[in-house]
Amino acid sequence: MRFGVFSSDPLYKYHQKGEIKARYWNPEEMFDEVCVFSFCDEDIEPEKVQALVGRARLRIVPLGPPSALGLAGQRRRAVEVLQAWQPDLVRVHNPWHAGVVGLGAARKVGAPALLSLHTHYAARRRWERRWLLHLLRPFERYSVRRADCVLCVSEYLTGYAREQGARRVEVIYNRVYAEQFASPPRQRSGRPIILSVGRLDPPKDQACLIRALRGLDAELVLVGDGVNRAALEALARAEGVGERVVFTGAVPHAQIQAQYARADLFAMATHYEGFCIPVLEAMAAGLPVVACNTEPLPEILGGTGRCVPHDPGSFHQALAQLIADPPAARALGQAARTRALQLDGSRMEEREAELYRDLIQRGRSDLPLR
Repeated sequence: MRFGVFSSDPLYKYHQKGEIKARYWNPEEMFDEVCVFSFCDEDIEPEKVQALVGRARLRIVPLGPPSALGLAGQRRRAVEVLQAWQPDLVRVHNPWHAGVVGLGAARKVGAPALLSLHTHYAARRRWERRWLLHLLRPFERYSVRRADCVLCVSEYLTGYAREQGARRVEVIYNRVYAEQFASPPRQRSGRPIILSVGRLDPPKDQACLIRALRGLDAELVLVGDGVNRAALEALARAEGVGERVVFTGAVPHAQIQAQYARADLFAMATHYEGFCIPVLEAMAAGLPVVACNTEPLPEILGGTGRCVPHDPGSFHQALAQLIADPPAARALGQAARTRALQLDGSRMEEREAELYRDLIQRGRSDLPLR
């Protein structure tokens, strides 16, 4: 079988960030060939990202960078490739440029098409007041309405999908394999380590955690990189905690479990999310989690973590309580691990493969071509 993918990022960015996850685009090795369309002029050599498609033959088709002027030509190019290749299923990874090109091309060649939603765009617009985000609203509505199925990575996103006119909505969490994060019982000495994993970009708000560290006898480890790094380093010095905040930079996915194994607690402060893979990774590692009450973090935790208001004082108080009460922290971590096993990546991979088979069996939808 053949699977066409319109990626939200060029594959070289997946490689640069170390986000090469096994069978990401080939659940249960169900496809023999995978063709990934990427929006750049030149992408990476297929062998460097082969793990993303398991044992399938991988082809990468660069379509050029996203641009309003390039839309029509990119769609024509995608149609040419898909018509010659005849995919059994097409997946598009966001409703913006990729959605318009990928879903339009899939409908033109009669292939069933799946749109995956990883972001609540209305929530993003509420926090990021940028005019471009408002201009992209018609793209979202166009794409959601033309997908045979909208795959949401959390229940939280389903309301947005239905508001945009989705005909079929399914929820499958992002895949986190609990076995990767299993570690022996922690034997600790010295200061407790509070871990947070995520891009150092404004929406993630590591500044809240740095401010919460004041007065705590603990170390904060920030894994990730981004445009805010210099500002966060300066903030840590200004808050008088510079020597207790560690910036590791980006860590490849295959090595990330070592960071969780060294930590005692996990914290996440974020302004908006569609899912939040690091929270589920921390749960799989058996860490007690303190997270802001931003959806869908409470949904992911399912009552197994501390959800607090999004402010430094609330984080400080919750972290201080867990540091002062190790038995309570261990119990919280054990409960989180139990829930993570219920959401294990193997179960999500199985559900994803089942959804793909169902869409392929149903075939082309009865939507009119446009």
